[in-house]
Amino acid sequence: MMEYEKIHIAIVADAHESARILPRLHDCGVQPQDILCVKPSRWPELIHEPIGLCLWAIPPESDAHRHLPDRDRSPAILGQCLNVTIESGPGRSHSPYVITWEELDALQVELKLKHLIEEAQIREDLRQHQRWYHLAVAEGNVGLWWWDRRLDFVYLSRHFQHMLGLASDQLPRNTDQWLSRVHADDRFPLTEAIENQFTWDSKRFELECRVRHVDGRFRWYTFSGQLQTSGPFRGRILGAATDITEKKQIEIALAKANQLANTAVHAKNEFLTNMSHNLRTPITAILGHVELLGNRSADEEVAGSLESINRNGHQLMHLLDDILELSCIESALPSASTRKTSIDAVLGDLHHVYQAQAIGRGLAFHVRIQPGVPSEFITDAVRTRQILSRLIDNAFKFTREGEITVEASFHGFPTPTLQLIVRDTGVGIPHSRLKSIFEPFNQADNSPSRSHAGSGLGLSICQRLVTTLQGSLEVESEVGHGTSCLLRIPLEVTSQSLKDHPPTTSSANSTQDIRLDGFRVLLVEDGPDNQKVLSAFLRKAGATVTVANNGLEAVEWISANRRDTGSSGHDSDPRVDVILMDMQMPVMDGYEATRVLRENGFFKPILAVTAHALQGDRGRCLAAGCDDYIAKPVKRGPFIEFVKRYGEQARQFATTSLEV
Repeated sequence: MMEYEKIHIAIVADAHESARILPRLHDCGVQPQDILCVKPSRWPELIHEPIGLCLWAIPPESDAHRHLPDRDRSPAILGQCLNVTIESGPGRSHSPYVITWEELDALQVELKLKHLIEEAQIREDLRQHQRWYHLAVAEGNVGLWWWDRRLDFVYLSRHFQHMLGLASDQLPRNTDQWLSRVHADDRFPLTEAIENQFTWDSKRFELECRVRHVDGRFRWYTFSGQLQTSGPFRGRILGAATDITEKKQIEIALAKANQLANTAVHAKNEFLTNMSHNLRTPITAILGHVELLGNRSADEEVAGSLESINRNGHQLMHLLDDILELSCIESALPSASTRKTSIDAVLGDLHHVYQAQAIGRGLAFHVRIQPGVPSEFITDAVRTRQILSRLIDNAFKFTREGEITVEASFHGFPTPTLQLIVRDTGVGIPHSRLKSIFEPFNQADNSPSRSHAGSGLGLSICQRLVTTLQGSLEVESEVGHGTSCLLRIPLEVTSQSLKDHPPTTSSANSTQDIRLDGFRVLLVEDGPDNQKVLSAFLRKAGATVTVANNGLEAVEWISANRRDTGSSGHDSDPRVDVILMDMQMPVMDGYEATRVLRENGFFKPILAVTAHALQGDRGRCLAAGCDDYIAKPVKRGPFIEFVKRYGEQARQFATTSLEV
């Protein structure tokens, strides 16, 4: 509720008369600081004072009358305050605004004075309210209107007329003339809102529409109003219109900018997708052929060349992965995908994966799990392992001799946290460079003479993924003594028991020994080079391979080579155990082929083997109906293990279906 200031009271009289009036005002509760006494000759000083009540008390025999203005003009001169005259003799006027001196000296005058003070306060409050109202209308650029259907008339307030630039002879004479000023696209919504008010006595409405200014341009307004059901405006819709043109212009500009940004992001993603596919496809063939030839050549020079091709090919692949992943993160920071997992899922086969590399470079590689790590917990194991792998790769890059150690431990206070430390005995990082190593394309040694290749993206990607997991990554290093990377990932413990894990050993079986004897594989791949490489991997492991050049050939081959599934509806066709599906192919791509096969009742594993390796590509493959996804280029060992895992599932499923 608006609070108003108390009025000030002025007394225009000589000192003697003022002394007679003051006690009466004090009796009415008026404070001395709210009373201003001036002599008749100085009354103009009151013009600029906030006076609410003025008492004029000048005896008729006084020559002070010559200083006074005309009585009819004094209220206007004094800012429309309430003027009361105190006169001598018996009451000659019946005006409530005239008091005789005899009345003033009587006790009953207190009641009359209080009424006059109250009326003066009400008048002043009303003036303040009107001032605030006009200020709000002007500052808020709000125009008032009412709509009378019976009179077929729309009234526009003076300020609304000014907002539209309308002169008095340009005002609408009826509702049709008013609606002609409303934009054609907004005319129906406005008339519908008005009609609903008159017909259904609806609640207050609000909508945005454009109205033509006198200069011919349309401006945006928010119209709001409601039908009045009582009072002097009964049967009319009273409303307001607020000019929101600048706001709408900003909104439209933002929408256009957002559309351009989305178009740019789409173009960028399409470019990255195509680049990923077009680079990974030939790299897959190159690295695959190198792996096939690696064990066949007895010539040391040829073997060295193959090793150089293999090493540089993988380096190129790592660079491509870094660039694509950083681009995806910059486009939209990935969200954490937390689920129940274990320390084995995080560390898994790290020892096996990096042991061969360590032996080849004359380094020791250790994975240690400290006592007290929970047997299971909730976190994003995929992202955690991704960060950890990059830290280990970095350690190998900068360590020529000594060892690399990965250590896992659990800390329950203040927040349950998995702590992973990667230590190396490498060249170390200068203290001056520690703060900048997390910046993209920045390395500990950025000089042209540096001895270590790389994009300088690894730690930047790690830092952004750590942010996604709401964890932390700290690096300590000393030149010549090595580097320690401390990774902390918050987690939620789900098991009440905490198991101790022994250090990981290198007793895992080599994937080179995995066989696919008796497995039947349908390879759907349009690239001849990759057909040769993947077929060779599979056949060397003992699988029977059939090749389809595109998705349509795969659908037709399955249709021609499956047996009747009977009433079970399950595909128990023994002619194929696993389909390896490339996703980008001519005629019919892998996404469409997978959908058709699933619709036709094929329920055996379909595995996406694709050069589409951006964030979200795996989800697209699974959404199309694939069981799993592996990105090109593939390494023979993990690839064969991948195929066997799903091949065994298919055989188990087929056996169960036959028993049913």
